[in-house]
Amino acid sequence: MGKYLENLVKKNFWLKLFSIIFAVIIWAYVVGGTKQDAVYTAGLAVEHLPAGYAVSNALPSKIHLKLRGSRIALMKLNKKIIFKINGYSLLAKKNTIILSSAYLNLPNGVKIIKIRPRIVPIIISRIITRYVKVLPVTSGTLPKGFILRSMDVFPQYVRVRGPRDIVEHLSVITTMKINLNNIGKKLGKNKLFLSLTVPLRKPTKLVKILSYKKVNVNVNVNVNIAAERR
Repeated sequence: MGKYLENLVKKNFWLKLFSIIFAVIIWAYVVGGTKQDAVYTAGLAVEHLPAGYAVSNALPSKIHLKLRGSRIALMKLNKKIIFKINGYSLLAKKNTIILSSAYLNLPNGVKIIKIRPRIVPIIISRIITRYVKVLPVTSGTLPKGFILRSMDVFPQYVRVRGPRDIVEHLSVITTMKINLNNIGKKLGKNKLFLSLTVPLRKPTKLVKILSYKKVNVNVNVNVNIAAERR
């Protein structure tokens, strides 16, 4: 029996080996070459804008893609897919970009089935710098017996830079919220003044605060005599 099996294996050995290899190749081609759909999330980037210009509107953070191609072709895709818009092509202030494969570097054999959103407005604006007033923002209330008299900010103005469409309409830069409840715990009849260092709140990702990231806020309170008498 053992001799029979040995002869069976040796008989036409190379032909059998070739058949197995050929079958594996055909199987890999069928599996790898079959068209299939896959869903991806892509990014969006505007590159090479002319000096002194910036995008002044919020762009989609995610572009949803449905691609079709062979399994092998889809495996060649980078993990991070990005639509790249050439800023030099944005000649007008307001531009409407229709996303397509022209803005992607896709492997051969991969095509786009669906893009969402497909139409993206892009507004470009000249970058300017100006000073904007700082406004302290509060939350909560002072304890009974105290009245907020004033909040003095230093510096009163900070320098910001960003697209003209946004910066020109900025009336104030606000601080992070100053909790009056916490301040009240540090005050007393003999302590009616408190100096704080408070971070500034960035108005938008497109605007940069240049001069200061924090400001000094002097909190001045008065004793509410009428409330004490009650």
